[in-house]
Amino acid sequence: MILNSPGDIDLSRLRLIAFDLDGTLVNTHVDYSNLNSVNDFILRPLGFPVDEIWEDRDRTSRQPLYEWLEHHGRSSERAALDKLLDDRCLAIEKLGAEGSSIYNGIVDTLRWLKENGIKLGLVTRGGHEYAILLLTEYGLLEFFDVIQGRDDFGYQDAKPSPKAMYHLADALDVEPSDMLYVGDSPTDYMSARDANVDYAGVMTGRGSVELWASMDPKIPIIPTAADVRSLM
Repeated sequence: MILNSPGDIDLSRLRLIAFDLDGTLVNTHVDYSNLNSVNDFILRPLGFPVDEIWEDRDRTSRQPLYEWLEHHGRSSERAALDKLLDDRCLAIEKLGAEGSSIYNGIVDTLRWLKENGIKLGLVTRGGHEYAILLLTEYGLLEFFDVIQGRDDFGYQDAKPSPKAMYHLADALDVEPSDMLYVGDSPTDYMSARDANVDYAGVMTGRGSVELWASMDPKIPIIPTAADVRSLM
């Protein structure tokens, strides 16, 4: 079931379909307010001038921290700080996995796609370990050719960066233009759009008709990720 026109997507050329995880394949309960304040939670007690580093910039981005470290000759601390921040994020994500549930029809759809020769990838802003945990829990691990978390290529290459899509396409030897990404959030859409990857928005998680219409009226909207078959 498609809730609007697929627009300019040439579905016949698709070689790879990739999915977001939280809110797209699995209904999780991650505390995003807690997740988005990780920089504050970890760095302020260590004496970092958090307000000075970020000022009016996005507090969920680590780029201001990296720039501050470089400016103060402390770039050697970057890897250790990334580890502290990633460990805290992973703990929050694992807590949010408790009581989660898979959306109806996901297993059947992934099996159908694989049987029809479509490569499958997963690109999440969550940690790789967290993704493996959820995919194993719901019997989805076997379907994916590549599983990619925010910590696989460094935080700055994670969504909404288009590099997240480029890394997946490279891993599976597919052109970004021959790929479809399915997600539930603006972050998902921006990563795909900026990488010239076709996108379909779901109405689960943070997705809605109103959200996708406000982002781009040409975005194909499907009720859940299981309905991606209706685009083929």
